[in-house]
Amino acid sequence: MNILVNGTPLLAPLTGVGQYIRHLFTEMSTFDEVDLSLYYGLRCERSIRSPVVGGAGPGVQMPSPQSAPGIRLAYGLLKKVVPRPRELRRLAEKWSFSYHAGKNGGAIYHEPNFFPLPYKGPTVVTVHDLSCFDHPETHPRERVEITLRELPPAMARADHVIVVSQATADAVQQRFGVDSERLTVTHLAADARFHPRSMQALAEPLGKLSLQAGGYLLCVGTLEPRKNLGTLFQAYAQLPQALRQRYPLVVAGMAGWHTDTLEKQAAALVTRGELRLLGYLPDALIPLVYAGAAAFIYPSIYEGFGLPPLEAMASGVPVITSNRTSLPEVVGDGGLMVDPLDVEAFRAHLQALLEDPQAAATWRERGLARAARFSWQRCAYETLEVYRRVAAARGMKC
Repeated sequence: MNILVNGTPLLAPLTGVGQYIRHLFTEMSTFDEVDLSLYYGLRCERSIRSPVVGGAGPGVQMPSPQSAPGIRLAYGLLKKVVPRPRELRRLAEKWSFSYHAGKNGGAIYHEPNFFPLPYKGPTVVTVHDLSCFDHPETHPRERVEITLRELPPAMARADHVIVVSQATADAVQQRFGVDSERLTVTHLAADARFHPRSMQALAEPLGKLSLQAGGYLLCVGTLEPRKNLGTLFQAYAQLPQALRQRYPLVVAGMAGWHTDTLEKQAAALVTRGELRLLGYLPDALIPLVYAGAAAFIYPSIYEGFGLPPLEAMASGVPVITSNRTSLPEVVGDGGLMVDPLDVEAFRAHLQALLEDPQAAATWRERGLARAARFSWQRCAYETLEVYRRVAAARGMKC
């Protein structure tokens, strides 16, 4: 079965969509039934059963920095000289993809990032969330305009729509009327690299970041409005001074949209050395930073899935998160959940975890048990079943 995947998010620092592509298709590339090709902007690579870095077995061969086209550089230049760089980038992507897709006739095209590019054959689209519809105020105007214009027709013409949570499935059905026969939920999972580690093993790598294993609180995610970091900053600031001095708050993630407002909210904490904004971390460091945290806090007001809390639970770290959208579906009984705007509730749970080692140990165990219910292999098999259904409906040979 020939599968063509748009892999361009792999060329940028990996956020949620990039991680989804990497993990899903690394697993998918081990299936003999699948002949996988990934489109990388200016080229298309066929896979792809090559060793994964680190000796993890067969998997997707990632583009190297040397061979990757300069899409991000060109986009950065466009932002400086034209008013609507996303629109221009989208036009360039459509032209380039049409050229390469013509060489992959007979394939099922899987668009893992919302908006399918022009393709005459069968198409599968993954929708991660509908935040541009439900919370447009948390996105740049141009992103919202593109989403509102392009996603409805994409939902209408896709052979099948994959969503990453039942919460997103319900939203897609309600907004676009996608028939349940054309909609499949495939839950994500934490990578095997996320697991508990000894404090001794973490001491050296965390020391290079000036962090002490077990001696900080962690939040991971792009710095943008819907991550609701302002609530976290307020809750943390209300902890007793002794706890703040012992457990600094660490935030790891790329600067997103409206970060200036967040930085102003955080200024006093940063000045006192109680808050550290690490920015984007190298992929190899992220599991170590998770495993070394005393607790993980994720106050997001909207998530299509919510992978960071799952990664934290898999790392053996107690989790406090919000009770909105997909997060209860993911965290379940493995973490503490509160209203994302309830500053006092976040403060109270944080203080309780930091002052009660037995409670923290209980939530670590519950989180590990919950995380074990999710796997990328299961996600890949469920995605493969979607391909089979699409192929059968189109009269294609599997």
